[in-house]
Amino acid sequence: MGKTPIANNPGGYNFGTFGGVYTPALLTILGLVMFMRTNFVLGNAGLVFTLVILVVGATISLSTTLSIAAIATNTEVKGGGAYYLISRVLGPSFGTSIGLTLFVSQSLAIPFNILGASEALVSQYPALRNYFPLINLSLGAILAFVVWKGADWAIRLQYLIMAALGASILVFLLGPIGNFSLANLEANLSPAKNVESIIPFFAIFFPALTGIMAGVNMSGDLKEPHRSIPRGTLAALFTAIGLYIVQIVVAAGCFHRAEMIRTPYRILTANALWGMWFMVLAGVQAATLSTALGWMLGAPRVLQSLGIDNVLPGIRFFRKGVGVQNEPRRAIVLVLIIIVPILLWAGFWGRNESDVEHSPINLMSELVSLFFLFTYAIINIAAFVESHGANPSFRPRFRFFHWTVAAYGAIACSIAAFLINPGLSVVAVFIIGGLYIWSRFRNLEMEYGDARRGFLYSRIRSMLLQLPRLPIHPKNWRPTIAILAKEPEKRGDLVEYALLFSQRRGILTMIQIIVMKHCREFGEFRTRRLRELRELCRERDWQVFPSVVVAPEFDVALHTLLQSHSLDPIRPNIIMLGWPTQKERVGAFFDHLQMIVNDFRRSALVLANGSSNFTPQSYDGGTIDIWWQTPKGGSLITILAYLVHLDRNWRKSVLRVFLMDSMAEEKKLRRTLEKARIAAEIIRIAPEAKLHVVLPRFSSSAELVFIEFPDYDVRDERRQMINHYLIERDLKDMPPCFLAVSNGEADLLA
Repeated sequence: MGKTPIANNPGGYNFGTFGGVYTPALLTILGLVMFMRTNFVLGNAGLVFTLVILVVGATISLSTTLSIAAIATNTEVKGGGAYYLISRVLGPSFGTSIGLTLFVSQSLAIPFNILGASEALVSQYPALRNYFPLINLSLGAILAFVVWKGADWAIRLQYLIMAALGASILVFLLGPIGNFSLANLEANLSPAKNVESIIPFFAIFFPALTGIMAGVNMSGDLKEPHRSIPRGTLAALFTAIGLYIVQIVVAAGCFHRAEMIRTPYRILTANALWGMWFMVLAGVQAATLSTALGWMLGAPRVLQSLGIDNVLPGIRFFRKGVGVQNEPRRAIVLVLIIIVPILLWAGFWGRNESDVEHSPINLMSELVSLFFLFTYAIINIAAFVESHGANPSFRPRFRFFHWTVAAYGAIACSIAAFLINPGLSVVAVFIIGGLYIWSRFRNLEMEYGDARRGFLYSRIRSMLLQLPRLPIHPKNWRPTIAILAKEPEKRGDLVEYALLFSQRRGILTMIQIIVMKHCREFGEFRTRRLRELRELCRERDWQVFPSVVVAPEFDVALHTLLQSHSLDPIRPNIIMLGWPTQKERVGAFFDHLQMIVNDFRRSALVLANGSSNFTPQSYDGGTIDIWWQTPKGGSLITILAYLVHLDRNWRKSVLRVFLMDSMAEEKKLRRTLEKARIAAEIIRIAPEAKLHVVLPRFSSSAELVFIEFPDYDVRDERRQMINHYLIERDLKDMPPCFLAVSNGEADLLA
């Protein structure tokens, strides 16, 4: 937890999971609501509905946590917390609108929790009520001083706070346990007679479960954010849920309804273990102020991240930090400017009002709940877009996630927000939408990739016109394959393999070039042939778009086809073809290959030893072999092999990467695969070995083999014939082998 930066996260504190995520998240969850409002909610809503409120709120926070974990383990995480994650998924326009919403929600949560600390003091010492505004400002000043000194001070202080909080929870839970009775529990099962809806009490209670963002906000100061964020946040959430369940059940069995409604906090001090009411007071101060401290640490970092991305006029001012750890002091000043008027307003209101039901805390809780609900909804939408958009680059290390979880979280957050306050929810939607539209109007273009392009890609038929407006980035790469099929009815293996490589993530076209020098009924012939190919695709369940080109010469047709075959932003990035069977076509084959790669900048994939009656399948395991020679070509064939491995019939297969290079290159490749989140066995072979010698030795029993195409760019006809002979000879008795040439668009580290 020391200050010394290391390479993993230069410029940050490099906190671990416990100190950087678990501690701030748990202390933020166990805040004001536990001490000041849980009994109030229980007394009004009853035990059953209070547990329902807890479960609904917990599932919303849990779905959001899982979404955060999926996103955080799929991309490099820097400072800015949830804003950074959302902006890298939904793009700068969405990121700007939700980043500001996140900043405001966390800024509002600071005075909300300071109010809880102040109310606890004046409830214990009524003579202090006239000084309510001064108490608010004093507590705010103390927190501001700690945050100003640096995040490491705040984290160290939170260890002391956690100890005090733990002792306090034991005191108020064990104190009244002797009064527990089933009769009292039964009396508190149902809501109070005057309660018509539990929605207002959900609004009061939900801020208790918003602390999951506290650890995420420290993303720029974590040693290993992709590990710490999911582990620490989930651990904190489950710990807090368990404690809330125990508190609710104990209170329902020990306290009378009227007391819980009228004096929800004083009932804790009055029943404290061994009369240690001061420990409960210390606990509520620790809980509320630690929560406020967590948000005071997080909100400036969100604003600083917005400033670094320079998403708004003038916001660049807040990007500058202080010291080696880049403390966002300019942003801290703005947070103070926001919270001081709120503390004064609530202080003057609270000075003359002691009724719990009309406390300023209740109004603040509604506002905080709404802002966090909309923030969580956008986070879940971001995870849904990443997962359901099915980009091959979406390979989160966190496995306990499915797009349905994110969909539930987004829907539940939206419904809950509109149930709490429809009017304010509509206003919030207009504000967020307005910020989004304004950001789009400014035509923000950032250097980072996002998943919007991939999401639109999967719905290309209905959203084709929107796709060209989104930035191109290697993160959005997916196999868009054009299959050159001379006789599709006889050689369906090319199509079958293309479907296997795409895994429904790309658009496939099957093109038949028919050479006809003279044809009077040209149009009718082409239409009839296209109809036959469509019927063939339906019969064989090929999810491809067939196309027919009739031309007097094959070479001219291919040249024209490569220029014109696209739908604006969607053009084939892989041309897939078979090996020439006629020797007189070898020269033309190499010319076409060079034209595809060099002139038109497409990748090429050649099935070197195809079979007309072969259908690719694997049920018993085996290996998919990748012969890695260069990072550019290796990235392409590794991604294709990974996509094959996703198929349910190939999941038992093992990916093997063969590297004919030094041990240093092996270590480099191992790091590359780790960063790419692809599990594969690496086998290093001596650099001086000959490929045609070692290939059959290692891969003769494989199920599928990928090799970077050697010498595809030779121009000499004699050399071309020699290469053709050698490849046919060496691969004749091998499993299906694909020779690949990459144009560099496919990037494992995108």
